[in-house]
Amino acid sequence: MLDKGESKKPIYKRWWVWLIVVLFVFVVIGNLTGGSGNKSSEDGTPETSAESSENAGSNDDSGGTDSSDSDIADSSTSESSSDEATSSSESFDTSQYVDIHSKFSDDTILSQPESDLSSGKAYVLNHYYIKSLGADSLGNYHLLLSNDESSDPRFLVVFDPDKGQKFSEGTYINAYGILNGVSIVNSSQIKSGISPEYSGQKAVLFLPDHVVNDN
Repeated sequence: MLDKGESKKPIYKRWWVWLIVVLFVFVVIGNLTGGSGNKSSEDGTPETSAESSENAGSNDDSGGTDSSDSDIADSSTSESSSDEATSSSESFDTSQYVDIHSKFSDDTILSQPESDLSSGKAYVLNHYYIKSLGADSLGNYHLLLSNDESSDPRFLVVFDPDKGQKFSEGTYINAYGILNGVSIVNSSQIKSGISPEYSGQKAVLFLPDHVVNDN
């Protein structure tokens, strides 16, 4: 026991006081560290979500752009094919071809001598009607032509069209080329799409250098 006359120690010199101070400091530091970590986590989560949203938006925009680019490419290809076909028609020299009617009549052409129908002379079938039409697996057109809608077919034309060219039954064309004798509409023509009603029909075979629509 302390003597009544012994002076008491100052509070800052007592060991348990310093223990309390040290523990308090550790608690404060721990709270500060934990709070900072939580804040960082809280701040990081929205940022990650925002970045994901931006990336998703970017991907959507990219997809839309790809689709738009594809449509533009398809349109450009179609226009290019049409332009090529038009350019080919405009550059073709037709001056050496004479009208077929200057030499033959549609009513009598099938009875003409074979030599006259295979002379190699260049003719043009002006404004002839596509009576029936077919297209084979090689992409060749098979056209059965008459002078007009009500006439019987007189010419059979088989050819590989220029890029972008399209032909339809019931329309008119101009064909430039040479005669190659009398032929008949055979099974190959029928398989290509020519109407079976013309099977066995005689027609002058026409070998074209150039064929264009004339509607």
